[in-house]
Amino acid sequence: MKANKYFLIVAAIASLTFTACSSDDDTVEPLTINSIEGEYIGEATGTLVTISQTGERQSHNVTPQGTETATVTVNAADGTLVINEPTFYVGKGAYLGAIVRKIPAVLTDEAITFSLKDYSSMNGFYTVAGDISGEYKDKKLILDYTFLHAGQMIGTIHYEGIKR
Repeated sequence: MKANKYFLIVAAIASLTFTACSSDDDTVEPLTINSIEGEYIGEATGTLVTISQTGERQSHNVTPQGTETATVTVNAADGTLVINEPTFYVGKGAYLGAIVRKIPAVLTDEAITFSLKDYSSMNGFYTVAGDISGEYKDKKLILDYTFLHAGQMIGTIHYEGIKR
């Protein structure tokens, strides 16, 4: 009799445990344009070319830190994106990313893609112009952008970050 009660209690606990792990916990929210909003931490790679007053060009590799941060917001009025490009590093020097506005975005079932040619912006101190494109998929942001910074630097940056 005691053995039957023991097995009944074990069966009841097992039943409750399996019910708590239902398939409802695995539902994935549908992707919307607002899914891209947030802060991302990742790594920037690329090249920075400095141009001297005599026109001499010198190429420098971007030094990935693994802590570069990009921020994306959605303009509710028209659905365009605002991206604060990550600060990137060359040696011990830090180069602020620009805030790029009015980036058109395309939503598909699996990803959000975006691209803007010939943007003109500021990085807080200097005028920055260039192109930006990228993708958001599976909570990962990929940015590829070029820029002409203050007329003396040309950069090609690749950034990959995950949502915080």
